[in-house]
Amino acid sequence: MRIMLKSLMASMGYAKIDVEPSGQGAIKRILEGRYDIVLSDYNLGGSIDGQQILEVTRKTYSLDHSTIFIMITADTAYEAVVSVLEYQPDSYLVKPFPPEAFFRRFNRVVQQKKAFTKLNEARKKQHWDEVQEEAKHIMKHHPNYGSLCLKSIGEALYSKGQYKEAKTHYMLIVQRHKNLAWAHFGIAQCELKLGAIAAAIKNLEQTITLSRHFLSAYDLLADAHEMLEDYASAQAAMKSVLEVSPRSAERSKRLGDLSAKIQDWETAEQAYSRVIRVSRDTANEKVDMYYDHLQAITALIASGADGKKYGEKFKRSLTRLRIIGKASPVAVTNSFRIEVQQYVTRNHMGEAIKSWQTWNRLIKQGKASPLTEAQEYTLKKRLGVL
Repeated sequence: MRIMLKSLMASMGYAKIDVEPSGQGAIKRILEGRYDIVLSDYNLGGSIDGQQILEVTRKTYSLDHSTIFIMITADTAYEAVVSVLEYQPDSYLVKPFPPEAFFRRFNRVVQQKKAFTKLNEARKKQHWDEVQEEAKHIMKHHPNYGSLCLKSIGEALYSKGQYKEAKTHYMLIVQRHKNLAWAHFGIAQCELKLGAIAAAIKNLEQTITLSRHFLSAYDLLADAHEMLEDYASAQAAMKSVLEVSPRSAERSKRLGDLSAKIQDWETAEQAYSRVIRVSRDTANEKVDMYYDHLQAITALIASGADGKKYGEKFKRSLTRLRIIGKASPVAVTNSFRIEVQQYVTRNHMGEAIKSWQTWNRLIKQGKASPLTEAQEYTLKKRLGVL
């Protein structure tokens, strides 16, 4: 498929064409470079799919609105959800398809991008008055692009801080088109800025009802519940979004943090474990994710969970933490700190003392960061080695 698509693009005169087999590699390329066109398969066979490439790169503005993004998929179910996705591709094709179908679809997208050239340039420069004027101009001459133009006007009003005006704009849209998820989301954004948290929650729930794939609605819903210090409801929002998009390390991390906050250690352990699975052997693998996981396991054991079962998980995460963090004295010290704590929690004092002795040698060698006198005294007292 990649060879065929490259051939099709070359036949239209495109010369600088990069080919990338993995989703993670594709995101890295897009974050580092500038692409006018991205053709992506939906199912890439790894931890990142085509929809995540689109979401991540649009959110970070690595792919701005002038970039053409076409999704290629063999999944006919994609047709049922693409119209309500928060981050929509400019077009999509269901495999198999003849070259003629590709050319027709591609040329249609090119024409749309041409119509929005000035608007997208103004958006990139954050010239929001110009975005509004250009959206009205496009809507007048290209009525079929009306929904995109209305969305752009709402974005401009919100970005200018005109939250009441933006809310009114979105509400007028909802009166005419009750099932537009992005309009309900726009109302909710404005309501949060205006302090109407309960009303925002209601509109976010409506957004999700209309489109369960509107991922930012779950994020904002969790934000709203956190504003009300309702951490259990915020946790529920994160659980729901991960059912829709299970490969998001960022959202898994947030679920873990919320679960830890309400001391739901089992969910926290599972969430941090997912972060590790999604991020391992990628540029996003960090020592902190292992430390979070180890802390959750330690708290889980302290609450009465099976020490043998979770002890094995603890060892695996600790080993990996020490491999990727061996060059950082702080990471080394933190790894021993949590190991000692875990042994003490399980009442394995002999193992805890051995761990401290190894840790202390590494501190003297400069391979682990030192403790303060007060910290060392507290630790030795706890271990009974004063």
